[in-house]
Amino acid sequence: MKMNARIAVPTIKNLISVLEKVAEEAIFRFDGDGLKINMVCANRFKMVDAWLQPAAFLEYDCDEAIELGVVVDRIKDITKTLTAKDELLITYDDGKFALVANGIRRVIKLLRLEYMNKITALPDFDYTYTLSTSSKEVRDYLKTLGKTVAFDSIIRKSEDMELVWRSKNDDEPIEWKPDLTSEDRVGTFGDISSTTYTTDEVLASVAGTQRKQPILIQGGQDVPLRFDWQPYEGVRLISMVANRS
Repeated sequence: MKMNARIAVPTIKNLISVLEKVAEEAIFRFDGDGLKINMVCANRFKMVDAWLQPAAFLEYDCDEAIELGVVVDRIKDITKTLTAKDELLITYDDGKFALVANGIRRVIKLLRLEYMNKITALPDFDYTYTLSTSSKEVRDYLKTLGKTVAFDSIIRKSEDMELVWRSKNDDEPIEWKPDLTSEDRVGTFGDISSTTYTTDEVLASVAGTQRKQPILIQGGQDVPLRFDWQPYEGVRLISMVANRS
């Protein structure tokens, strides 16, 4: 089995920034549809589904399905020295997984798949609201919370249904209420709900978003938050973070 892929450094760095917030190890699945990665953190609190289609790569050649157990930091070790103008060559041949950039070739020792936490798809939940908005708004709110441990995601009825994220500090509450009349924001809401999430965990789940990239948020009563975005052409990222009990 062989695989050769060439990718722009900003794309692979962004992917690593998402994966490292979830777990130290990941299973990379290469096939004709591109690279797919599903991973969950050790306490099963955060999950990520990443799909880099062939269009996400500068070159991509892989006709057979290949599964590789990888330590995420091993890839970061070589990408952290590269600039936005650089490219990374990813190869698998004769049982060896290697990264090549700027004349440096690093062979990555593979992990035994049978000992890894393997998932093939994210679980589905009964989401009762969906909001498409700017990822910057989400990051800005979470960063504003500072040391506030948690916040509530609330769907309530005023004149119309509305979404409010409210910090769990009643003395000095911090709220984010997206303006649903804005043309770049679309929301659909079902039942009234109020669910609590951990600030740091949610912030980690959206850390891979950039600038004002659109992001799709889904939630509901006592279900995980789900975030869906496309940071680069051919790249789709989905992250989920569990609610607090």
